[in-house]
Amino acid sequence: MTSRAEAPPRAVTLDRAPESRHGPIAQLLIAWSPLSAILVAYWVAQWITAPLGTGDGADTNRLGAGLHVLGPARGDEALLGAVPTVWLQQHLVDGSAHWWDAVAALVYVTHFLTIPLITAVAWFRLRPRFGEWLAAVLTMSALGIATYLAYPAAPPWLAAARGDIGPVDRISSLGWQALGLDPVARLVESGQAGSNPVAAMPSLHAAAALLATLFLWRSVGLVWRVVLVAYALAMALTLVYTGEHYVVDVLAGWLVAATGAAAGHVVRVRRARRPGGAR
Repeated sequence: MTSRAEAPPRAVTLDRAPESRHGPIAQLLIAWSPLSAILVAYWVAQWITAPLGTGDGADTNRLGAGLHVLGPARGDEALLGAVPTVWLQQHLVDGSAHWWDAVAALVYVTHFLTIPLITAVAWFRLRPRFGEWLAAVLTMSALGIATYLAYPAAPPWLAAARGDIGPVDRISSLGWQALGLDPVARLVESGQAGSNPVAAMPSLHAAAALLATLFLWRSVGLVWRVVLVAYALAMALTLVYTGEHYVVDVLAGWLVAATGAAAGHVVRVRRARRPGGAR
């Protein structure tokens, strides 16, 4: 009795998405669909904190949490001896747009592209790690938004407008003038006008930049690792310089990002322990 030869194992490519009956556009929409939960949660948080941003003298949000204005500023003073945003703008802002303002404007706006872009990369090129990425992003966002509700905090530009700290302007769109792109500046300002003005602690801008670095670290070489670290640091400096966040907001954002990365690690470990998970 002759035994039939076993078929050779099928090769598996880890860095490409498996074949799908859906086209690339449909797949991209499928990959992005879980991110809609973040948008819904952010909208709910904005509605809850709306009384604090209406200018009608409200003392608390709809959950009864009061606005924190001096706490983050005092945290920066305790860490660095001064409020870095005030110091930076005193030395670098003179009413004109400079090259560093252009760099800051470009770095700032990348926040709105980072998570969708890496979600697409994880879906098409790092499919075995897609669940890990989603767990990290959703955990980071949930923690950040929950903190907004429990600890609504004024960013430096709002604290300065209230007269609670030294002079600070919101200049995250100033650099577009140096680039000759005033319509983009107006678009950014319009988006900021409709955003949550007391969602400063933690900084999800800083968190997203660091989470991108932590997630991609295992999948890229030395040059890209240097780029990712530089990007996370550039985002932190940009947020402080432009009056969007305090240093303590950035540090809190990095902590939230690390927590999100830990959640993603748990998903990766559990997947590897399942039968066939390593493959």
